[in-house]
Amino acid sequence: MNKGERQNVYQVYNKIATWFAANRPTGLMEKAYLDEMISHLPTQATVLDVGCGTGDPILKYLISKKLNVTGLDASTQILQIAKANFPSVEFILQDMRLLNLNRRFDAIVAWHSFFHLPAADQPAMFALFAQHLNPDGILLFTSGTEHGEAWGLNGGENLYHASLDSAAYESVLKKHHFRVLKHVVNDPDCGYDTIWMTKYSL
Repeated sequence: MNKGERQNVYQVYNKIATWFAANRPTGLMEKAYLDEMISHLPTQATVLDVGCGTGDPILKYLISKKLNVTGLDASTQILQIAKANFPSVEFILQDMRLLNLNRRFDAIVAWHSFFHLPAADQPAMFALFAQHLNPDGILLFTSGTEHGEAWGLNGGENLYHASLDSAAYESVLKKHHFRVLKHVVNDPDCGYDTIWMTKYSL
């Protein structure tokens, strides 16, 4: 992996978009967390899916629950597939680190996307998340458990991942007025993901 692809993982997704669309699991192991998030939201809530990928399965499921979902991704090739899959949905091409929509949402989901950012770039994201959430809005994201980097092979390409440790996430969440509702480490029922569900409240 070159330095650019380490800093900008969406460049790799541009290469593997067709493979990813065909191979991304769509069994919705995330369902329990999505349902719990929805339980905190008003009817017909607005949701920003950050790193939405092709939209299947998470965005697809949220739409089925009558939520008003906007998808955001930095990969042009991935978004072409997403737009073809969901032609009535608004999709935005943007690096999440440059998030500046001048809009607020009832929830933000960053599932299997936030953790592609270098660790040094992750703390600043929470101010951006806060700027895009309504009061009592929900932020749902996945992370690692320790400070460090990891690579995974997808479609013949190396995909970069990074994480802070749990204490650092707790600190930066508190700094930006997020209260942790649920933190599950290495959930065996969810692909051993580590999940954070938080509420933004000033």
